[in-house]
Amino acid sequence: MCVSMQSMTLAKATSSVWVGAAAVGAACLLLAGCGSDRSGDAASMTPVYSIEGKPLELEGGVLEGEDGTVSLLTSASGDLDGDAAGDQAAILVHNSRGSGVFYYLNVLLNDGKGGLGLAGEAFLGDRIKFDFMQIYGAGSVSRLTGVAIHPDDHGQLVVGYYVHDRDQAYAESPTIYLTRHWKISDGKLVSVEDY
Repeated sequence: MCVSMQSMTLAKATSSVWVGAAAVGAACLLLAGCGSDRSGDAASMTPVYSIEGKPLELEGGVLEGEDGTVSLLTSASGDLDGDAAGDQAAILVHNSRGSGVFYYLNVLLNDGKGGLGLAGEAFLGDRIKFDFMQIYGAGSVSRLTGVAIHPDDHGQLVVGYYVHDRDQAYAESPTIYLTRHWKISDGKLVSVEDY
């Protein structure tokens, strides 16, 4: 599944846009069924995310705290570990109420009982411009090249986004485009390659 938010720039967002981004992310979770358990156990229905190793649960896609606001930008579901169960990848945004707006990737694996457990997190950057996130599976086509994804790459997660050049001011729109790839190895998130 590919999720794109090309038109959303959050670097200079107001609080109403943050809430809107969180609502979009929450709607994606509901529509895709990510993080939900149909058994009725409320505790297993709420994904536990992580930022810098600190576990957190979002209410309605948002968490307000002493360290700022964390919101769910977007999520995607697909099979990341080859067990044919729906896993989840999510992009979280931490607005520190200072000058930084930090983006994190979280990957949660389906435990086979309808719950999701954290496989890992990765820091994406400060004031990035998110482009897309895709989990490769059967029938996947590369968002960048339009070429069919080889079966050996099924289960990989790719995130595309812009970062600032080292000489560029953070007030400017980022100009360097990155694609980063991850996979699951022994139940943990590992980086495959960056371009």
